[in-house]
Amino acid sequence: MMDPPKHLTYVLAHPEAWRLFALLDQGRIDRYEQVRKALGMHPQAFLRLVDQLSGFDLVWLRGNGAAPRPRGGPVPIHVELSPRGRAMLEILQAMDRAVGKRRGELGVKATGLLTSPA
Repeated sequence: MMDPPKHLTYVLAHPEAWRLFALLDQGRIDRYEQVRKALGMHPQAFLRLVDQLSGFDLVWLRGNGAAPRPRGGPVPIHVELSPRGRAMLEILQAMDRAVGKRRGELGVKATGLLTSPA
């Protein structure tokens, strides 16, 4: 039997990746620091998460050099789902719905794996 793709294994094992996808799908927050704070993650943990997901081409980081910023301030960085990331989100949403329907049989106390804490 072949091993599943590495990105699928990584995302399934990290609930914070699920929450990141769900948060980006809402479209209200996309600035790097705002996304990190909305997820309640430590800066280094968030950097590792985004680095892994961007390495798998599931999220994209884009700089907005045209945005107004303080003199010499940092360029605003935006995090967005790539088309591959959107496909992954659809898989995760289907899994979340399936777990919700079979919660009693699976012994799951709570569903809502795609619910962000914010």
